[in-house]
Amino acid sequence: MGDHTDTSGDEARLLRTRLVGSLRSNGVIRTEAVEAAMLAVPRHRFVPEAPLHIAYADDVYVTKRDSDGEALSSASQPSIVAEMLEQLDVRPGHRVLEIGAGTGYNAALLDSMVGPRGSVTTVDIDADTVRRARKALDEVGGERVRVVQGDGQLGCADGAPYDRLIATVGTWDLPPAWWDQLVDGGRLVAPLSIRGCEHSVAFDHVDGVMRSRSIVSCGFMPMRGLGSQEGRTVELSEGRIMTFHVEHEVGADGARGALDGRGMTAWTGVQLNQNEDATQLSLWLACAFVGYGRMSAPFGDHGLQRLLMRWANPAVVEGEDFAYLVCRRTRSGTEIGVRGHGPSGAALAARVAAEVREWDTECRDGVNLQLTAYRRGHAFDEAARFTVPKRHTALAIQVVPVNAELH
Repeated sequence: MGDHTDTSGDEARLLRTRLVGSLRSNGVIRTEAVEAAMLAVPRHRFVPEAPLHIAYADDVYVTKRDSDGEALSSASQPSIVAEMLEQLDVRPGHRVLEIGAGTGYNAALLDSMVGPRGSVTTVDIDADTVRRARKALDEVGGERVRVVQGDGQLGCADGAPYDRLIATVGTWDLPPAWWDQLVDGGRLVAPLSIRGCEHSVAFDHVDGVMRSRSIVSCGFMPMRGLGSQEGRTVELSEGRIMTFHVEHEVGADGARGALDGRGMTAWTGVQLNQNEDATQLSLWLACAFVGYGRMSAPFGDHGLQRLLMRWANPAVVEGEDFAYLVCRRTRSGTEIGVRGHGPSGAALAARVAAEVREWDTECRDGVNLQLTAYRRGHAFDEAARFTVPKRHTALAIQVVPVNAELH
């Protein structure tokens, strides 16, 4: 194992111990391997410009912006870092490829987990990011980590095949190089976007297909280079900062100014319990509607009904019609509704509401959605509940019992 010993004093160790303890008590960290790595690697050494209390806050830290102020590189939020490491299931001796070097912190964690018999290669398209990651890794004893400048979509053939592959940038597809460079029986973890709905998906690569083992809601900066997939954002109401973001192929003009007109709400009768995660519902709707996208109201401007989610609230556009999820408090929890706008907004809202009820019937109480990715041209399961085509792959989505064995 590389020497990731912290030499900054008691305050950093105390803050790091508190952060890791909080992640463990919240159930984000579940294994000794992830806990030991996050205790050993000093995160503040990878964001030296940040005060210690910021370096050890459970929050993203932006390290580079473009001329318009948009984030280009960052240190990811520690909770999603830990969650994705748990998904990846790294073992001593593994060969690991990381797409997106960032600050180098995640590569240092991986290096700590694979030990001296393993190897870690991290790839980034940005030269400044590569230099920064290399410098920080060298300073904390991470000399074993290989930092390569290159396009992440191409992976890194020099060093393949890998036992584990992790992307720490948002990706729209699973490019061919990732399949080719991962061993059969290996695992891939990537923040995969399905019609603008992004989840960290852990795939097991078995017999030429990728089947998901776990799905966690997340949000990452999108991949640049060959794998980039730009989206579109439209303003939903004049003079109010409420937006709708969709994939580039979706005709989103019908959503522009949609909330300025009259609308109606269809209440579903579906209840969410307090603090219940709506990740599976978001994914269900993204699979069900081609015009699915993310609606956001950053300053709490929710209109007549409260959005189900302040950020990335599920919404759908079809032509001039727009529908989005809202909620209201009930005695037993929170009821989900769908508000529709446009000439046939009521009909669209009714269809979205019907899918919410379908999700409630089929995808709760011991069952989950499972994603199976096939390379384009490969025959896939015709019994899938949903199918979503990509450039290099096709996704088949099924409802399966929780902890179902792969087949």
